[in-house]
Amino acid sequence: MDYKYIEQLLERYWECQTTLEEEAILRKFFSQEDIPASLLPYRDIFLAEEDMIAEHLSEDFDKKLMARIESSQETESAQVVSISWAQRLAPFYRAAAVVAIVLSIGMAAQQGFESHRGDAQPQLTEVSSEGDTLQLFTDMPEALPKTEAVLTVPATDSLIVQ
Repeated sequence: MDYKYIEQLLERYWECQTTLEEEAILRKFFSQEDIPASLLPYRDIFLAEEDMIAEHLSEDFDKKLMARIESSQETESAQVVSISWAQRLAPFYRAAAVVAIVLSIGMAAQQGFESHRGDAQPQLTEVSSEGDTLQLFTDMPEALPKTEAVLTVPATDSLIVQ
């Protein structure tokens, strides 16, 4: 057999341009015992392909498989478990508890920060009526020095820009 023809067939095989007959020629060639050394690496590919073609399922494979499936379905039965509403809502209860804890800790921390500020900052009050507005303006002269003390920044030499 001409080895150049086999090499050409191999090139066409790698480019996916061979016909089924040409692939059969390649399988037949590589199933021989007398193969040149340059083509030996390709031998396993075509012999493995031949082995895969030879493997088939038995005629009664489907029957055996269906019998096994039916027997496993008969022996196994599903147990129905009823879940109460309390069990269904348990994750939501847990989430609500976590949110309540986080909010409580946040509010406690906020109160702690506000208590450390002391009397240096005036407390803002909500004005709800005209009488409260009058009270706010009468207290303003007392609150003004406290506010100025908080807002004034001592002048330093490092802040002077020339």
